[in-house]
Amino acid sequence: MNKLCVTFLSLALGVPALAHARDDKTPSLPEATAAKTAAGASIAASASATITVSDQDALGDDILSVINLPIAAADAREAGVDEAELKEALDTTRDSGLSAGDAGEIVAVEAEQTRSRGVKKGFGRWVRLQVAAGLRGKKLAAKIKERKQDTGEFDEKQLADLREKLEKQRELNKQWREKLRERQGELLTKGKKRVLLHEDRNEKFKAKLDAGKAKNSENHDALELRMRALDQRIADAAEADKAALQAEKDRLEKALKHNEKVGDKLDKAEERADKREDRLEKREDRLDKVDDKKGDHPKDGHPPALDHDPGKAHHKGPKPKPAD
Repeated sequence: MNKLCVTFLSLALGVPALAHARDDKTPSLPEATAAKTAAGASIAASASATITVSDQDALGDDILSVINLPIAAADAREAGVDEAELKEALDTTRDSGLSAGDAGEIVAVEAEQTRSRGVKKGFGRWVRLQVAAGLRGKKLAAKIKERKQDTGEFDEKQLADLREKLEKQRELNKQWREKLRERQGELLTKGKKRVLLHEDRNEKFKAKLDAGKAKNSENHDALELRMRALDQRIADAAEADKAALQAEKDRLEKALKHNEKVGDKLDKAEERADKREDRLEKREDRLDKVDDKKGDHPKDGHPPALDHDPGKAHHKGPKPKPAD
């Protein structure tokens, strides 16, 4: 089967849930004690006064990064990013309170950069360092493009230091999300409109699906032609040659069946993509109606059915299906 079809199937059919699988070398953040909680609250309270959210951030709608996260993760793996590194990166974004949209953007940019500059080892560890330093969203995605070196293993002291910083950062990210929703509500009340982000990347994902379907159809036609030619050869062959020709026909029939299965899966992937588009359009219609009602906005700026805040169904993709 053509490599393009194999490649796209890994994207179209989704990936295993990465958010809850952990590497033993990267333990999750421990449950905060009462003392740590109080200390974190104190830090967050003082930091909250200095947190500012730009209008661009407040109005940016990253739902496409959310719904395309499983595809972005599979794309990164196809580009050469190690699956364990993806797990560690996504665990970090979740544990530190970043959104699924942030996670989707980080993974998508890493896939793009890996293809252009090659694999850099330690992506998951690198993400932990950057998030612990307070980066998120566009700044973190931009930092990925500047990365030149591998990131080595952490020693115990470094791990302990990172855990402490990430605990503090989790509270600060919570404060930032609250500020973002507050500013978003103010802007929507003034008649401002949300801006859908990452449409170009979404179009590229759809183009891959179209290319995969086109190649699959091309392969099917070629196999059919070979099958018809082989049938004629078998009919004209001497008896002594027919066994070898029949064996070749059996191989072609097997390849044809496999090609048809791939086509069926690509068709289902296209159906899912169409459903996502329909869901997105309905969501946009609902949000437009909400935006038109000044002062009557959802608290988080998004309908509950598509909430992509970290505390909810974070970093989950469609259930994986076994590949043939």
